[in-house]
Amino acid sequence: MEQDNTTKSINDKLPEELLREILLRLSVKHLACLKCVSKLWNNLISNPNFAKSHFELSLAPTHRCIFIPEDTFDHRSIDLDALPRAIHGDAASATITKISPSPTVEDKDYDLDPDFVSECIILGSCRGFIAFYQYPHFFVIWNPLTGSHRIISCHHIAKFADISAQCFYSFSGDLLFGFGYDAIRDDYLVVLFWNDKTSQEGHFDLFSLRSNSWSSFKNDVNIPDQLKRRENWAPSLFFNGAIHWLNHDGDDDDDDDDDDTTATILVFDTSERKSFSEIPVPEEVGKYYPCHLTVLGGCLALYYDKDDDYDKSVIWVMKEYNVQSSWTSYEIPSSYFEPVCLSDNGDFIGFDDSPGMSKYNVRGELLLRFDRSCDQIGYISYAVYTESLLILPNDGSEEKEGSSSGVKETQECCFKPR
Repeated sequence: MEQDNTTKSINDKLPEELLREILLRLSVKHLACLKCVSKLWNNLISNPNFAKSHFELSLAPTHRCIFIPEDTFDHRSIDLDALPRAIHGDAASATITKISPSPTVEDKDYDLDPDFVSECIILGSCRGFIAFYQYPHFFVIWNPLTGSHRIISCHHIAKFADISAQCFYSFSGDLLFGFGYDAIRDDYLVVLFWNDKTSQEGHFDLFSLRSNSWSSFKNDVNIPDQLKRRENWAPSLFFNGAIHWLNHDGDDDDDDDDDDTTATILVFDTSERKSFSEIPVPEEVGKYYPCHLTVLGGCLALYYDKDDDYDKSVIWVMKEYNVQSSWTSYEIPSSYFEPVCLSDNGDFIGFDDSPGMSKYNVRGELLLRFDRSCDQIGYISYAVYTESLLILPNDGSEEKEGSSSGVKETQECCFKPR
């Protein structure tokens, strides 16, 4: 007797390939729940190839901002896609959530207060992964959604540089950190430029998460002279297949001669791995320090406070990548404004001198202050990221024995609850 079509499950009605195509079009937050529907759905969503396709083809990516609050080292995140839809300053719809902190590190050579080991700073993000520096000399690459993470020791560099001597929220200007993805080799990279305190030589080291090892590119990478002379540490961002830094050549906190200060965006192609290129910034930007680099609405952007007008901040957006004529400036009537994202209408959302976050339009008019839920997210450091199901290369294996890099890797099989 033929089975009644009404009693058939959706798995029987739809071919597996069609089901996969439907799931690819759903947001990552919904996929987390749908894994529980059936074994078939769980296997489809958990497949690494599905995760990669979903990240690259998703019609509904979820953008979040992760924070380390000032009063605790627990991590919190906010849904940036929901925030612009909040009304009357009520950011509750953005779902500010507390999530488990990054993995802690055990180091037998570290004999201070164990609680201090967990202190860290967020360094950047790439494809759903957050990069941390974790005191005293570790980096952590972590997917907040899945819990997948890798702990990378830079102990060998700390012996020659000032990494372990720095407090948890800052670096010396002698160290430049970057985190990015090599699409050709399907590899995630941690890159470091550092100065040997003994020989005063500059070094460029690269950690490949696929090979699970450090490599030195001291003689192979063309390091710009201005990088060797830098006075202050700068965070990086991964954008358009490359790691970007904003570099001030000749900047010095004690130097009042603005004419000696120039700025440029240094670019390191993660697939080529051979040299740096440069993107000039508008001439007006060079004299302002500190100036910061970010991404707004899929474009490179710069922002800074006007030291000749303490009631204004300036945002420059490069609307076409590496096209100088596309730089466009906007002024925000706030003594300090740090843009985090753009709304669908092109409004700037970020931190200013008020509690929580604020929204301004391109004319600099204050549209809204998010003073309720958002006052929970005063921060030490933060990063904007796109949620993903992606895992790191070689995830799921046991800790590698005999690795000179001191790497641990963990893959958790289920989603972290929100």
